[in-house]
Amino acid sequence: MRRLLAATITVACFVMVISSAQAAKLPRRPYLVSYDGVVDDICDALEGAEENSTVSHLLACGLWKLRLKCRRRLRLSKAFALHLSLFEVEALSRCVPSLDFLEDSGDAVSRASWALDRINQRALPLDSILIDPKPEGGFGETVHIFILDTGVRTTHVDFRLQKFGSGRDFVDEDDDANDCDGHGSHVASTIAQMAYQGKTIMHSVRVLDCQGNGELSALLEGLEWVGRVASTPAVVSLALGVKAGIWSGALERVVRALTDRGIVVVTASGNQNTDACTISPGNVEETITVAASDQFDRAYSMGNTGQCVDLFAPGVGILGACGGYESCDAPSDTSYSIQSGTSMAVSHAVGIVARILALAPEWTPFQLKRHLISTATRDVIRGALLPNTPNRLVFVK
Repeated sequence: MRRLLAATITVACFVMVISSAQAAKLPRRPYLVSYDGVVDDICDALEGAEENSTVSHLLACGLWKLRLKCRRRLRLSKAFALHLSLFEVEALSRCVPSLDFLEDSGDAVSRASWALDRINQRALPLDSILIDPKPEGGFGETVHIFILDTGVRTTHVDFRLQKFGSGRDFVDEDDDANDCDGHGSHVASTIAQMAYQGKTIMHSVRVLDCQGNGELSALLEGLEWVGRVASTPAVVSLALGVKAGIWSGALERVVRALTDRGIVVVTASGNQNTDACTISPGNVEETITVAASDQFDRAYSMGNTGQCVDLFAPGVGILGACGGYESCDAPSDTSYSIQSGTSMAVSHAVGIVARILALAPEWTPFQLKRHLISTATRDVIRGALLPNTPNRLVFVK
């Protein structure tokens, strides 16, 4: 989640920047890598045995010193097999220009988050059964999703099947709501993974600048624009919030006005390791306020908790599109980054809300919130939670 600083806004997430030692401890899976070059050169470089033209690329993303071991060198196939973590997958894809593609040598590669596995089962361990990408029989209404954030890089490959509607930039005051920070693109790509394919139209509403900061008035203007143009069913993604302890009556009023019009507002509990009730608009009863958890059902260490939290959702170690330089070193239409925070939890919750609205478009925000709370998995979140924190993990089939 990005945070509003008095009269400014900022997003609240953590972009994974880790050391070689930390990266080496991340869980790895088997991958087959297709490489349009000399397989021995890249394998020697990955293993740290030789210095060649590939090394500069590997050094740039911290892979060379990890001493990755090529399990198989397939010279005629121009491929090699090795075990990689998601961090190394993203770094290798970004930093080695001759890389054609990555695929899991066991069951084919997917950029799907572990969250798509977690939220459709009641208990761990993960069962490798992901949520359905499309509704049964193809039925369902189209849901409008308004992403108030740093913008969205709509040309990213993650959005090749995604429809985008009208958007607006309230930072530069124009209609070009592109992303130069990266946060909004990551949020949008996570929503796209979670929501039903072909059943959403996204609208990029840029209220934060290239460093993830913005004015409260820009956020309010963006929300008022949504109120003017939105048709239901619709959901607003607010992976942001006002600085802890700062209360905005205007923000509270506009959020309530949107929910009165049938528009669901999903917002973050915040990443200040404090009481979520001090963060606006997450402390507004009408919103769905989301805290973050990891793949082991542990609460995000920096996440806000307390009685204003409605639900927990996956938000730690989430791989998503990189659309700006605050998210990765080389943003492009094929680059990815791993991020953590309540912003990522909001992204998953928004996607789930869109799934439900596609099948129950007549539901009010109150009915939808009540449904999410009543169906949530209870008492599985572990960690340091403030008193009276509802222990509810979002659940959807």
